[in-house]
Amino acid sequence: MSRIDQINELIKQELGKIILTEIEFDPGVMVTIMAVDTSVTLETATIWISIFPENKSGSALEVLNKRIGELQKLLNRKLALRFVPKIQFKIDKSEKYASEIGEVFKQIEGEEQ
Repeated sequence: MSRIDQINELIKQELGKIILTEIEFDPGVMVTIMAVDTSVTLETATIWISIFPENKSGSALEVLNKRIGELQKLLNRKLALRFVPKIQFKIDKSEKYASEIGEVFKQIEGEEQ
């Protein structure tokens, strides 16, 4: 496992704990960190999140972005790194995309029979 992979995993774990304890979302909203992509320079880290239900994505992302400074400070305290990357949140749409592709395959399968 490369150093960047280790940093990505560490950020994912620690930020996940912080979000779970420090951020309150609307009732019934679940936010999951799907992946972390840290730049090779360690300047930035893109946090890919999945939000359920999907129609609450905008409001949940807004909550995270409003408190990004606080989240960054808490993460800085947790990580024993010389430089902690600046975090930014993006919605991971790969699961939705995979689901849509699956539906297309089912339709194609049904047409062939």
